[in-house]
Amino acid sequence: MDDIEIIQDAGEVKNGAKEQSYNYSDQELIRQLVKSRMAQNQELEYENLDGYVLPPRTQFSMLKKPAVSIKYGRMTFNMASVRLFAGVEYILPLIHPDKRKLTVVMCPEEQSASVAWARRRQKDNEWVNRDITSEDFIHNVYKLMGWKLSCRYKVLGHVANSREGLVLVFELDEAIMFASRPVEFVNEETGEIKKKQVRYYPDAYKDCIGKSYNDYVEARQMNIFEYLGEYTGQSYADYPAEQEKNCGSIQKPGR
Repeated sequence: MDDIEIIQDAGEVKNGAKEQSYNYSDQELIRQLVKSRMAQNQELEYENLDGYVLPPRTQFSMLKKPAVSIKYGRMTFNMASVRLFAGVEYILPLIHPDKRKLTVVMCPEEQSASVAWARRRQKDNEWVNRDITSEDFIHNVYKLMGWKLSCRYKVLGHVANSREGLVLVFELDEAIMFASRPVEFVNEETGEIKKKQVRYYPDAYKDCIGKSYNDYVEARQMNIFEYLGEYTGQSYADYPAEQEKNCGSIQKPGR
């Protein structure tokens, strides 16, 4: 198989097994590049991705990524999450205390532990997200993670398979923290005083650009299937009392 055939295969989707984000124009440019290299008896350069690091997804636009925002007493899944499971009104929010994950399982209203995360909007009958209020549940999450009660947290999620079908998984250790109050700064061009929301990243990203790309690839493979049998309804009654007094902090990484 020559280079052109390889490029053509890479752009195809067969039985949903493999997908590429290249559009027709991208593929045509790649074909022309390969043809040019072959005409000159040149091979395409091979780039070894070992040693590369990948910045956290939260440093880029999060509008179209499934995410959950958590503030004390309330959590809300964004519209990207709801659209992934259009027509689903009720979920089961599962917490894995050891892996520090929040996983959302779709379920019917009849299930005793079901929680409404979406609703139909009356004016156009479209599905929209809705706030989930539970002071006890959110309080337990804050204690588990050592989060500051006065701050809001946002976590990006990913789709995984499970014994209950497709689920949304949120790695709580990857949460970004938003300060409780915006900070003021002076616009150097206009001298005008403005405010901005400050976000803080986990300590894993302090003084570095991101995590190893190889670790990312390995984690992606491991996260394809979520074993819900490991989730528990653990009580936090025995959680150390001192943690409640000071729910920890997340430091802003060095720039």
